[in-house]
Amino acid sequence: MKPRSEPEIRDAVRRLISDRVDEVPLDDSASLLATTNLDSLGVVGLLVSIEEEFDVSIDFVTVDPVSLLTISGLTRHLSTLMELV
Repeated sequence: MKPRSEPEIRDAVRRLISDRVDEVPLDDSASLLATTNLDSLGVVGLLVSIEEEFDVSIDFVTVDPVSLLTISGLTRHLSTLMELV
């Protein structure tokens, strides 16, 4: 797997979100549930797509699920996961 920079990770996350919502929030710290038409099932689908795109597994036991509801939180978590690989 090719290492990705944080801006590349953020861009990929934004692309995956844009595949599922009408409008991606401009503020990376905004809640995806509050600012998009994603519902809880949509978030699960997004997280599955992210795991496939980045070839990682998100451990929902050890991560704060609220941090996965923003672009910045997803980007940070993926950056950390990719450093461990």
